[in-house]
Amino acid sequence: MKKQLDTVLLSILSGLPGVGTGTKFNSTNFTIGDKVFAFTREDGVVLKLPCETVKDLVETRHATALVMGKRTMKEWVVIHYDDPEAARNELQLFTQAIDFVSSKS
Repeated sequence: MKKQLDTVLLSILSGLPGVGTGTKFNSTNFTIGDKVFAFTREDGVVLKLPCETVKDLVETRHATALVMGKRTMKEWVVIHYDDPEAARNELQLFTQAIDFVSSKS
């Protein structure tokens, strides 16, 4: 499923202005400038978003806060997809992540 999700995300994000792609730690990552705004994992796609948006997504969708080791990341959320093609309907969420990361420069 991860490979399918990588393919879908590459098709919808790689054409956006300023978006770069790469691979690190067996994940496809998406950057704006030199900052990562999204990357894939076996269980979904991880996005960097404002804390309140992360909380809302965890409460209202099939999403979880990103946990790295023992630490829960406040500005990172894992969006889980039963069907990778569903990510095609999320362009607004991905552009929100791009805008959020861009605003931190």
